[in-house]
Amino acid sequence: MAKTILAFDLGTGGAKASLYDAAGSCLATTFVSYETLYPDSGWHEQRPVDWWNAVVKATRDLLGASRAKPSDVACLALSGQSLAVVPVDAAGEPLRASIPIWSDTRAAAQVEAFFRKVDRSAWYLTTGNGFPAECYSVFKMMWYRDHEPSTLAKARLVLGSKDWINLRLTGKAFTDFSYASGTGVYDLAGWKYHPGFIEASGLPASLFPEIVPSTHVIGNLTAAAAEALGLPSDVLVACGGVDNSCMALGARNTEEGRVYTSLGSSSWIAVSSS
Repeated sequence: MAKTILAFDLGTGGAKASLYDAAGSCLATTFVSYETLYPDSGWHEQRPVDWWNAVVKATRDLLGASRAKPSDVACLALSGQSLAVVPVDAAGEPLRASIPIWSDTRAAAQVEAFFRKVDRSAWYLTTGNGFPAECYSVFKMMWYRDHEPSTLAKARLVLGSKDWINLRLTGKAFTDFSYASGTGVYDLAGWKYHPGFIEASGLPASLFPEIVPSTHVIGNLTAAAAEALGLPSDVLVACGGVDNSCMALGARNTEEGRVYTSLGSSSWIAVSSS
């Protein structure tokens, strides 16, 4: 069999995964669910280890459901739910068993403090971030600082959903431009973090991972990851992108005036506009 490609999406309700051949034909699909926790009002959390276990199970299920051999898999990539905040230590281990996901809105006080320093309209026009500000990554990170200072003090980086999985797969930590755009401190026109917004947050700039293109190959599987997934260690891992951007690309919503509807745990109608 020709070389194949594994694709994953870390959604709110679970991980969707597919196996494709090099021509883009789908050979197998699967879905592995995981739990969302609601420990307090406005708190929506998931366990990063559940994402990892879902990726492992989905990989083995896809290989079992298709005629593909592990040696046929050439590369893999993930999209992931945005605005998740996984603080990791120097070894890449999460410093919290469960972390706030995109819909978590606990950071109201942190939003208020930030916008005492930053004009809200200027922030919106620079970042493009609009719906409840409490959802964006930087404010959840500020919440860590204010309520769990020991957690943030131990953190080497704060990663998003698919970026933490990529770290687990390769031992290397990056994000891409699409995922970085949801941090609340990203300059869309400049294609980089906005130093003024990071300064206003009071967070160390070092907590935000390096940004690379979604297509950037960040490395091969580590020996431990290869063993867990049942794949050879020469499988390449691309950085991938945030779910919304990958959804728009898949829906071919890349030209002026194109429209698509998203029907997921969050729902919206998106219009492509320059």
